[in-house]
Amino acid sequence: MLYENWLHNGSLSIKIVYCKPLKDKINSECLVIGGGIAGLHAALKLVEAGKKVVLLEKRICGGSSSGQSGGFLSPESEEDMSGLMKRYSKDKAKIVYQIPKKGVDLIANNIRKYKFNCDFRIQNTLFISAKKSHNSSIIEEAEAKKSENLPHKILNKKDLMKIHPGKNYQMALTYPGSYGINSFAYCQEMKNLLIKKGVKIYEGSEVQRIKGNTAITHLGSINAKNIIICVDKMKKELHEDFSKKYYHIQTYIAISEPLKDEEIKSLFPKKELMCWNTSWDYIYYRPVEGNRLLVGGSSAMTAYMPEHYYSPKIINKFIEILKENFPKIKNIEFTHYWSGLIDATKDLVPIADYDPKNKSIQYSIGCTGLNWAAYCGDYLARRVVDKKNTEDLTEFLGANRKFFISEGLQKILGKRISFSLSHLRHFLG
Repeated sequence: MLYENWLHNGSLSIKIVYCKPLKDKINSECLVIGGGIAGLHAALKLVEAGKKVVLLEKRICGGSSSGQSGGFLSPESEEDMSGLMKRYSKDKAKIVYQIPKKGVDLIANNIRKYKFNCDFRIQNTLFISAKKSHNSSIIEEAEAKKSENLPHKILNKKDLMKIHPGKNYQMALTYPGSYGINSFAYCQEMKNLLIKKGVKIYEGSEVQRIKGNTAITHLGSINAKNIIICVDKMKKELHEDFSKKYYHIQTYIAISEPLKDEEIKSLFPKKELMCWNTSWDYIYYRPVEGNRLLVGGSSAMTAYMPEHYYSPKIINKFIEILKENFPKIKNIEFTHYWSGLIDATKDLVPIADYDPKNKSIQYSIGCTGLNWAAYCGDYLARRVVDKKNTEDLTEFLGANRKFFISEGLQKILGKRISFSLSHLRHFLG
């Protein structure tokens, strides 16, 4: 397999304009730092409200985590309803559940409204029990959804085999409201839209530091009344305290050669689905452009490594599991794979909050899914446009909310151990 982000290939039919770096000292009403999903959505909300907006991106828009994503848009990314109900009261769980759900809607509505070319697919979610001992997780989530009148259907083995006949699958939960996209293509379409709407975008313009309300790059600077910072791998030069509040989780994605129609039918006899399983070393997969299959997952062995682990060993394990469940695709080759370091907080819920010393600056960090990022960018922009009528989610998205491992204990344990222990507690309930 070639180590390369195949999603770029799926964007070749889109006009991709490279925006030159910032080389001057300029001023603007609003500045967005970061050209991923969060930053692009923040800029869109601001410019549609009549604000003058500049966006700075250190590489190209969508060139980091957002453009490496598998493009899964599901309200349950990282946290399902049963998990939320364990963590919060019933009423608060409803509020948090709506955050990624609204993020899905923001992205889907943009695609429909502006006719984006980004391999947009309606793909109902299929949450699959990896083994019999995991069936209780499926039942628990079904009961949580039922209690909140959320659409869903629980499938026994016989019913599951009709729509997704995996050899070792036991039961599953399916529900609507999820979609698949080419995330890199979506970012490029958003960039083109923002340029048309008058946003000034400068790529290759990494912000080295912020002094007051001035962002300083290698070649220029910009002073802005309002600043929204939506970057991953935040350096302490941007904000020392916020840089301590994220770590990353390493995930892997691979893409197959084109499948024959009968091979696709062997996986999805009725209609294509977006699939996840219940194991901690979870595997996820879905059909993408050109009758290809996208497969991804994360491993306990490499999840918290501080740097990229480039070996195909992990993703090959997931491919082998998939082929074992679907023997008709055993001879299919996977042509490309890549890894990504996804930023996450200690409770897997993003931070979207003000700089405690300067309320004209806001930060979005730790968005583990495209939908979370879209919502956080939009939310921070709405607080600039109309704070009075914007919901206050500080209790859930605030930087100083309580975490299982405190900042003090983190200083003793170290960042990597603190985040891995917090996430282990999360997954074990």
